[in-house]
Amino acid sequence: MRIDKVHIKSRFKNLEDFHIDIDENAWETVLLGLNATGKSNFLEALVIIFRDLDLIYVHNRKIKQLFNFYIKYECRGNNIEVNFENSKYEFKVNDKNITSEFTRNIEHYLPNHVFIYYSGVSDRLANLYMPHLKLYYDEITKPEAKRTKFDTIRRIFLAQNIHANFALIAFYLFKDQEEETIKFLREELKIVDFGSALFMLKEPEWSQDKNDYFWGADGLVRRFLDDLLLFSFAPIKFKARVDVSYKKTETQDRSYLYIKDRRSFEELIDFKYKNKIELFNALESIHVSDMLHDVKIKVQKEGVDGELAMSELSEGEKQLLSVLGLLKFTKDEESLILLDEPDTHLNPMWKWKFLDYLDRVVKRKENTQIIFCSHDPLVIGNLKKNQVQIFKKNKEGKTEAFNPYMSPREMSVSKILTSELFGIPSLMSKKLEDLLNQKRFLQAKIAQGELGENEKHKFERLKNYFDSIGFNDDTADSRYNQYLKLTSNYREFTNRKYTKEEAEELDRIAKEVLAEMLKEEKGE
Repeated sequence: MRIDKVHIKSRFKNLEDFHIDIDENAWETVLLGLNATGKSNFLEALVIIFRDLDLIYVHNRKIKQLFNFYIKYECRGNNIEVNFENSKYEFKVNDKNITSEFTRNIEHYLPNHVFIYYSGVSDRLANLYMPHLKLYYDEITKPEAKRTKFDTIRRIFLAQNIHANFALIAFYLFKDQEEETIKFLREELKIVDFGSALFMLKEPEWSQDKNDYFWGADGLVRRFLDDLLLFSFAPIKFKARVDVSYKKTETQDRSYLYIKDRRSFEELIDFKYKNKIELFNALESIHVSDMLHDVKIKVQKEGVDGELAMSELSEGEKQLLSVLGLLKFTKDEESLILLDEPDTHLNPMWKWKFLDYLDRVVKRKENTQIIFCSHDPLVIGNLKKNQVQIFKKNKEGKTEAFNPYMSPREMSVSKILTSELFGIPSLMSKKLEDLLNQKRFLQAKIAQGELGENEKHKFERLKNYFDSIGFNDDTADSRYNQYLKLTSNYREFTNRKYTKEEAEELDRIAKEVLAEMLKEEKGE
């Protein structure tokens, strides 16, 4: 699965007549750009495109299309083109119009999975995922639903924080556990083993039988809860007073099922569950059925006396577990992985290693494409320029996407920040740069004999300050020193405002200075 070209024709949020051409060799593509340039909206558009194709042609659902589009992608050795315009789909496979054949064999032309992760607090992607979640809920709650029927992860899947708990359980409790995963958990997260799990269940809104231990639940979730009850230690059922708002409380039925140690969980798995995906889907069925108030997973961690609850892990630890853990369950061939700022809470070392984790820990299949948004230079430091798409608004206010002139892997972090990739005007704080430019301006006036008495005192204070912090104003580059000397004659370089108009004026002055230097060097 690899997306090649996308054209969003009609308006979708802030994207209109938007083109993006993703390099055919770029299996990992990062989207960079200022906020509100449309990066997240583009990921949403991709989710909608594949979501609707699946809903319409696999599940026979009527969907109101939100925008016109064209997409070209490769899947299972086929070059596929989908065009939607005037409420009509057109399909091409390997340059042949085969609309009827495409819809009959839609499973062959769609990615196995579209995996979505969003680190923000809004429900923007969760709302797109809702139709598939409803379909899945209808299936798992059927009386005849059995775990063996749910042995794969569904096609459209949104990763949420709760899934980190389920992934961790499945990692540790199967004998086919991958050595690289366990090594990662031990070395990076200092997690050495699974401890215990407390499933805190609440009466759902759809409760049909208050006298039933699980309120009339049926299907896959009922079968799993019955198994969980069988292996739980001292199960508890009680009524709890719960704050539902700042001015209202209500009584809710609660059930607590406690799996006291790893051995008890292993006995449960040996009892019925053949693989970690069956177990993961069974665990998630409680969440999907709106019966899970919380799950308290405890782990054994280096340097911690006793067990540590998952809730006590840092936000970065939980984010890394959520993203990498779920990717391991959706790493089938021919999949599309969409990550919106998966590095938000990671420390600098984990950001720097993030892409390595995707390859080494997740072991992503070669024909699975990853597209993600980031605002961090550490994450993209190993990428080539064909793996980067910069989102930027043109003079007309329309978003454009293009590759940078230079690969991030050929730049230092500081250069990445000040390049077109991020466009930061200075690596120094604004306050420090203003003081430095004031010092240089006064220094230029000294050379011209134009410095007044008050300005001399100000220059000395600035000079002493920069000496005290070990800041050397000279560089080994004599031509650059000359450039600094000449530009320091202009008051415009002091007290920067960092506006677009100011940048254009400083560029004009800089070009004049450079032209003057070249004339001097040529002896003109």
